[in-house]
Amino acid sequence: MEDFSAISVFVRVVEAKSFSSAAQHLEMTPSGVSRAISRLEESLGARLFFRSTRSLRLTDDGSAFYARCKEILADLTEATEALGYAKTKPVGKLRVAASSAVGRAALIPNLAEFEAKFPDIRLELTMCDFPFDLNEEGFDCAIRMGELADSSLIARKIGHFSNVLCASPAYLARHGVPTTIEDLKTHRTVNFVHPSTGKPSQWQFDSPGGRVAVDVDAHMMINDGESVIQAAIAGLGIIQTPHCLAASALDKGLLEIIMTDTISTGSNLWIVYPQKRHLSARVQAFIEWTSELFQRTSTPQCQIVQQQMAELERRRNGEPARIAAVA
Repeated sequence: MEDFSAISVFVRVVEAKSFSSAAQHLEMTPSGVSRAISRLEESLGARLFFRSTRSLRLTDDGSAFYARCKEILADLTEATEALGYAKTKPVGKLRVAASSAVGRAALIPNLAEFEAKFPDIRLELTMCDFPFDLNEEGFDCAIRMGELADSSLIARKIGHFSNVLCASPAYLARHGVPTTIEDLKTHRTVNFVHPSTGKPSQWQFDSPGGRVAVDVDAHMMINDGESVIQAAIAGLGIIQTPHCLAASALDKGLLEIIMTDTISTGSNLWIVYPQKRHLSARVQAFIEWTSELFQRTSTPQCQIVQQQMAELERRRNGEPARIAAVA
Protein backbone atom coordinates (compact mmCIF):
# COMPACT_ATOMS: atom_id res chain seq x y z
CA MET A 1 0.00 0.00 0.00
CA GLU A 2 1.23 3.50 -0.85
CA ASP A 3 2.23 5.82 1.94
CA PHE A 4 0.22 8.85 3.05
CA SER A 5 2.01 11.13 0.59
CA ALA A 6 0.32 9.41 -2.36
CA ILE A 7 -3.03 9.57 -0.60
CA SER A 8 -2.49 13.28 0.05
CA VAL A 9 -1.75 13.79 -3.65
CA PHE A 10 -4.95 11.92 -4.56
CA VAL A 11 -7.08 14.06 -2.21
CA ARG A 12 -5.53 17.26 -3.54
CA VAL A 13 -6.23 16.22 -7.16
CA VAL A 14 -9.90 15.56 -6.31
CA GLU A 15 -10.29 18.91 -4.57
CA ALA A 16 -8.38 20.85 -7.25
CA LYS A 17 -10.25 19.02 -10.05
CA SER A 18 -7.08 18.82 -12.15
CA PHE A 19 -3.58 17.40 -12.07
CA SER A 20 -1.95 20.71 -12.97
CA SER A 21 -3.73 22.70 -10.21
CA ALA A 22 -2.89 20.02 -7.65
CA ALA A 23 0.72 19.99 -8.83
CA GLN A 24 1.00 23.75 -8.39
CA HIS A 25 -0.35 23.56 -4.84
CA LEU A 26 1.88 20.60 -3.95
CA GLU A 27 4.93 22.14 -5.64
CA MET A 28 5.26 19.10 -7.90
CA THR A 29 5.27 18.66 -11.66
CA PRO A 30 2.01 17.51 -13.31
CA SER A 31 3.84 14.37 -14.50
CA GLY A 32 4.92 13.69 -10.90
CA VAL A 33 1.32 13.94 -9.74
CA SER A 34 0.20 11.64 -12.57
CA ARG A 35 2.84 9.04 -11.64
CA ALA A 36 1.79 9.17 -7.97
CA ILE A 37 -1.85 8.52 -8.91
CA SER A 38 -0.87 5.70 -11.25
CA ARG A 39 1.20 4.04 -8.51
CA LEU A 40 -1.69 4.41 -6.09
CA GLU A 41 -4.15 2.84 -8.55
CA GLU A 42 -1.75 -0.01 -9.19
CA SER A 43 -1.30 -0.58 -5.46
CA LEU A 44 -5.05 -0.58 -4.86
CA GLY A 45 -5.86 -2.65 -7.92
CA ALA A 46 -8.62 -0.18 -8.79
CA ARG A 47 -9.11 2.72 -11.16
CA LEU A 48 -9.70 6.01 -9.33
CA PHE A 49 -10.25 8.48 -12.20
CA PHE A 50 -11.79 8.65 -15.63
CA ARG A 51 -9.29 10.83 -17.50
CA SER A 52 -9.55 12.64 -20.78
CA THR A 53 -7.92 15.69 -22.32
CA ARG A 54 -10.92 17.80 -21.29
CA SER A 55 -12.17 16.34 -18.02
CA LEU A 56 -11.22 14.46 -14.89
CA ARG A 57 -13.82 12.69 -12.80
CA LEU A 58 -13.87 10.04 -10.12
CA THR A 59 -14.91 6.45 -10.69
CA ASP A 60 -17.29 4.85 -8.19
CA ASP A 61 -14.28 3.27 -6.49
CA GLY A 62 -12.53 6.62 -6.53
CA SER A 63 -15.51 8.38 -4.90
CA ALA A 64 -15.68 5.80 -2.10
CA PHE A 65 -11.91 5.92 -1.58
CA TYR A 66 -11.89 9.74 -1.51
CA ALA A 67 -14.56 9.86 1.23
CA ARG A 68 -12.49 7.57 3.44
CA CYS A 69 -9.16 9.25 2.64
CA LYS A 70 -10.51 12.70 3.46
CA GLU A 71 -11.78 11.45 6.80
CA ILE A 72 -8.50 9.66 7.59
CA LEU A 73 -6.36 12.69 6.72
CA ALA A 74 -8.63 14.95 8.81
CA ASP A 75 -8.26 12.58 11.75
CA LEU A 76 -4.49 12.51 11.28
CA THR A 77 -4.35 16.31 11.23
CA GLU A 78 -6.52 16.57 14.31
CA ALA A 79 -4.49 13.95 16.16
CA THR A 80 -1.29 15.86 15.40
CA GLU A 81 -2.85 19.13 16.56
CA ALA A 82 -4.26 17.51 19.70
CA LEU A 83 -0.83 16.20 20.71
CA GLY A 84 0.70 19.63 20.24
CA TYR A 85 -2.20 21.61 21.72
CA ALA A 86 -0.42 22.41 24.97
CA LYS A 87 2.73 23.52 23.17
CA THR A 88 1.47 25.33 20.09
CA LYS A 89 -1.03 28.07 19.36
CA PRO A 90 -4.33 26.96 17.75
CA VAL A 91 -4.28 27.91 14.06
CA GLY A 92 -6.41 27.59 10.94
CA LYS A 93 -10.00 28.05 9.85
CA LEU A 94 -12.76 27.37 12.37
CA ARG A 95 -16.35 27.03 11.10
CA VAL A 96 -18.95 27.74 13.79
CA ALA A 97 -22.74 27.93 13.58
CA ALA A 98 -25.01 29.73 16.04
CA SER A 99 -28.52 31.12 16.18
CA SER A 100 -28.88 34.73 15.05
CA ALA A 101 -29.73 35.93 18.57
CA VAL A 102 -26.77 34.22 20.23
CA GLY A 103 -24.41 35.24 17.43
CA ARG A 104 -25.29 38.92 17.33
CA ALA A 105 -26.01 39.56 21.00
CA ALA A 106 -23.55 37.27 22.80
CA LEU A 107 -20.72 36.15 20.50
CA ILE A 108 -19.95 39.11 18.26
CA PRO A 109 -19.68 41.70 21.08
CA ASN A 110 -17.00 39.47 22.67
CA LEU A 111 -15.09 38.31 19.59
CA ALA A 112 -12.38 40.93 20.01
CA GLU A 113 -11.46 39.09 23.21
CA PHE A 114 -11.37 35.77 21.35
CA GLU A 115 -9.21 37.18 18.55
CA ALA A 116 -6.79 38.73 21.02
CA LYS A 117 -6.42 35.37 22.75
CA PHE A 118 -6.24 33.25 19.58
CA PRO A 119 -4.96 35.52 16.78
CA ASP A 120 -4.06 32.63 14.45
CA ILE A 121 -7.59 31.20 14.26
CA ARG A 122 -9.60 32.35 11.24
CA LEU A 123 -13.21 32.24 12.46
CA GLU A 124 -16.03 31.66 9.99
CA LEU A 125 -19.27 32.33 11.89
CA THR A 126 -22.61 31.38 10.33
CA MET A 127 -25.88 32.53 11.87
CA CYS A 128 -28.71 30.07 11.26
CA ASP A 129 -32.01 29.65 13.12
CA PHE A 130 -32.87 26.27 11.64
CA PRO A 131 -31.32 22.86 12.45
CA PHE A 132 -28.93 21.29 9.94
CA ASP A 133 -26.38 18.48 9.72
CA LEU A 134 -22.96 19.66 10.94
CA ASN A 135 -21.14 16.84 9.17
CA GLU A 136 -22.78 17.43 5.79
CA GLU A 137 -22.26 21.19 5.95
CA GLY A 138 -18.66 20.89 7.15
CA PHE A 139 -18.97 22.80 10.44
CA ASP A 140 -16.55 22.20 13.29
CA CYS A 141 -19.08 22.99 16.00
CA ALA A 142 -22.33 24.82 16.74
CA ILE A 143 -23.95 26.59 19.67
CA ARG A 144 -27.49 25.39 20.31
CA MET A 145 -30.17 26.19 22.86
CA GLY A 146 -32.75 24.09 24.68
CA GLU A 147 -33.46 20.45 23.98
CA LEU A 148 -31.09 18.60 21.65
CA ALA A 149 -32.53 16.22 19.08
CA ASP A 150 -29.42 15.01 17.23
CA SER A 151 -27.84 12.20 19.28
CA SER A 152 -25.00 11.71 16.76
CA LEU A 153 -23.23 14.82 18.09
CA ILE A 154 -21.14 15.30 21.19
CA ALA A 155 -22.78 17.94 23.42
CA ARG A 156 -21.14 19.98 26.16
CA LYS A 157 -23.18 22.27 28.40
CA ILE A 158 -21.65 25.75 28.41
CA GLY A 159 -24.33 27.70 30.26
CA HIS A 160 -28.01 28.21 30.84
CA PHE A 161 -30.62 30.88 30.45
CA SER A 162 -31.50 33.18 33.30
CA ASN A 163 -34.59 34.91 31.93
CA VAL A 164 -34.53 38.54 33.05
CA LEU A 165 -36.95 41.43 32.69
CA CYS A 166 -35.25 44.49 31.18
CA ALA A 167 -36.13 48.01 30.17
CA SER A 168 -34.20 51.13 29.26
CA PRO A 169 -33.48 53.73 31.96
CA ALA A 170 -35.46 56.27 29.90
CA TYR A 171 -38.55 54.01 29.79
CA LEU A 172 -38.42 53.39 33.54
CA ALA A 173 -38.00 57.11 34.23
CA ARG A 174 -41.15 57.84 32.19
CA HIS A 175 -43.37 54.95 33.27
CA GLY A 176 -42.06 53.84 36.64
CA VAL A 177 -40.65 50.50 37.76
CA PRO A 178 -43.04 47.53 38.09
CA THR A 179 -42.51 45.37 41.17
CA THR A 180 -45.01 42.53 40.62
CA ILE A 181 -46.26 40.42 37.73
CA GLU A 182 -49.64 42.16 38.06
CA ASP A 183 -47.94 45.55 37.57
CA LEU A 184 -46.79 44.47 34.09
CA LYS A 185 -50.37 44.73 32.80
CA THR A 186 -50.13 48.52 33.02
CA HIS A 187 -46.83 48.69 31.12
CA ARG A 188 -45.85 48.50 27.47
CA THR A 189 -44.13 45.21 26.60
CA VAL A 190 -42.21 43.89 23.61
CA ASN A 191 -42.33 40.14 23.04
CA PHE A 192 -40.39 37.64 20.95
CA VAL A 193 -42.26 35.62 18.32
CA HIS A 194 -40.71 32.25 17.40
CA PRO A 195 -39.94 32.49 13.65
CA SER A 196 -40.44 28.76 13.04
CA THR A 197 -43.90 28.57 14.68
CA GLY A 198 -45.18 32.15 14.70
CA LYS A 199 -46.09 31.76 18.38
CA PRO A 200 -45.24 34.49 20.90
CA SER A 201 -42.94 33.60 23.77
CA GLN A 202 -44.53 32.77 27.11
CA TRP A 203 -42.87 34.69 29.93
CA GLN A 204 -41.53 32.60 32.80
CA PHE A 205 -41.22 33.74 36.42
CA ASP A 206 -39.92 31.97 39.50
CA SER A 207 -41.76 32.55 42.76
CA PRO A 208 -41.79 30.96 46.23
CA GLY A 209 -44.81 28.98 45.02
CA GLY A 210 -43.01 27.66 41.94
CA ARG A 211 -42.68 28.51 38.25
CA VAL A 212 -45.31 30.86 36.80
CA ALA A 213 -45.93 31.11 33.03
CA VAL A 214 -47.67 34.21 31.69
CA ASP A 215 -49.12 34.91 28.25
CA VAL A 216 -48.18 38.53 27.63
CA ASP A 217 -50.51 40.95 25.84
CA ALA A 218 -47.58 42.68 24.15
CA HIS A 219 -47.78 46.08 22.49
CA MET A 220 -45.14 44.95 19.98
CA MET A 221 -44.02 41.52 18.76
CA ILE A 222 -40.78 40.81 16.86
CA ASN A 223 -39.46 37.53 15.45
CA ASP A 224 -35.76 38.29 16.06
CA GLY A 225 -34.19 38.14 19.52
CA GLU A 226 -31.57 40.85 18.97
CA SER A 227 -34.22 43.19 17.55
CA VAL A 228 -36.30 42.67 20.69
CA ILE A 229 -33.32 43.85 22.74
CA GLN A 230 -32.80 46.85 20.43
CA ALA A 231 -36.48 47.76 20.83
CA ALA A 232 -36.05 47.81 24.59
CA ILE A 233 -32.91 49.95 24.30
CA ALA A 234 -34.97 52.38 22.19
CA GLY A 235 -37.42 52.73 25.10
CA LEU A 236 -40.31 50.90 23.43
CA GLY A 237 -41.14 48.75 26.43
CA ILE A 238 -40.22 45.98 28.85
CA ILE A 239 -38.83 42.70 27.55
CA GLN A 240 -37.99 39.28 28.96
CA THR A 241 -34.82 37.81 27.49
CA PRO A 242 -32.00 35.42 28.42
CA HIS A 243 -29.41 37.34 30.41
CA CYS A 244 -26.61 36.11 28.13
CA LEU A 245 -28.23 37.90 25.17
CA ALA A 246 -28.73 41.18 27.03
CA ALA A 247 -25.41 41.09 28.93
CA SER A 248 -23.63 43.55 26.63
CA ALA A 249 -26.45 46.13 26.78
CA LEU A 250 -26.71 45.70 30.56
CA ASP A 251 -22.97 46.20 31.03
CA LYS A 252 -23.15 49.44 29.02
CA GLY A 253 -26.11 50.75 31.04
CA LEU A 254 -28.42 50.70 28.03
CA LEU A 255 -30.80 48.36 29.86
CA GLU A 256 -31.64 47.71 33.50
CA ILE A 257 -32.89 44.49 35.11
CA ILE A 258 -36.15 44.86 37.02
CA MET A 259 -38.10 42.51 39.32
CA THR A 260 -34.95 40.57 40.17
CA ASP A 261 -36.82 38.35 42.63
CA THR A 262 -38.66 36.71 39.70
CA ILE A 263 -35.64 35.83 37.52
CA SER A 264 -36.24 32.34 36.16
CA THR A 265 -33.73 29.66 35.30
CA GLY A 266 -34.41 28.57 31.74
CA SER A 267 -33.07 26.16 29.14
CA ASN A 268 -29.51 24.97 28.80
CA LEU A 269 -26.99 26.29 26.29
CA TRP A 270 -24.81 23.74 24.49
CA ILE A 271 -21.84 23.55 22.18
CA VAL A 272 -22.11 20.51 19.92
CA TYR A 273 -19.59 18.94 17.56
CA PRO A 274 -19.27 15.76 15.46
CA GLN A 275 -18.02 12.62 17.14
CA LYS A 276 -14.28 12.37 16.49
CA ARG A 277 -11.47 10.62 18.27
CA HIS A 278 -9.47 13.85 18.43
CA LEU A 279 -10.55 17.48 18.53
CA SER A 280 -8.37 20.02 16.78
CA ALA A 281 -6.63 22.62 18.91
CA ARG A 282 -8.78 25.40 17.46
CA VAL A 283 -12.04 23.60 18.34
CA GLN A 284 -10.79 22.91 21.86
CA ALA A 285 -9.80 26.56 22.21
CA PHE A 286 -13.25 27.75 21.08
CA ILE A 287 -15.04 25.33 23.41
CA GLU A 288 -13.01 26.52 26.39
CA TRP A 289 -13.52 30.18 25.49
CA THR A 290 -17.29 29.91 24.98
CA SER A 291 -17.65 27.90 28.20
CA GLU A 292 -15.99 30.69 30.14
CA LEU A 293 -17.94 33.38 28.26
CA PHE A 294 -21.36 31.90 28.92
CA GLN A 295 -20.54 31.10 32.53
CA ARG A 296 -20.08 34.87 32.87
CA THR A 297 -23.07 35.97 30.83
CA SER A 298 -25.55 33.38 32.09
CA THR A 299 -25.65 35.11 35.48
CA PRO A 300 -27.48 36.36 37.50
CA GLN A 301 -28.88 33.22 39.05
CA CYS A 302 -32.52 33.08 40.04
CA GLN A 303 -32.81 34.76 43.45
CA ILE A 304 -35.41 32.24 44.60
CA VAL A 305 -32.92 29.43 43.96
CA GLN A 306 -30.22 31.39 45.80
CA GLN A 307 -32.53 31.85 48.78
CA GLN A 308 -33.39 28.17 48.81
CA MET A 309 -29.70 27.17 48.69
CA ALA A 310 -28.89 29.63 51.50
CA GLU A 311 -31.77 28.28 53.56
CA LEU A 312 -30.56 24.70 53.05
CA GLU A 313 -27.05 25.70 54.14
CA ARG A 314 -28.43 27.37 57.29
CA ARG A 315 -30.35 24.23 58.17
CA ARG A 316 -27.23 22.12 57.70
CA ASN A 317 -25.42 24.42 60.11
CA GLY A 318 -28.22 24.14 62.65
CA GLU A 319 -29.31 27.77 62.31
CA PRO A 320 -33.00 28.74 62.64
CA ALA A 321 -34.97 29.00 59.41
CA ARG A 322 -35.78 32.38 57.92
CA ILE A 323 -39.03 33.25 56.21
CA ALA A 324 -38.50 35.15 52.98
CA ALA A 325 -40.78 38.11 52.29
CA VAL A 326 -42.95 37.81 49.22
CA ALA A 327 -43.27 40.89 47.03
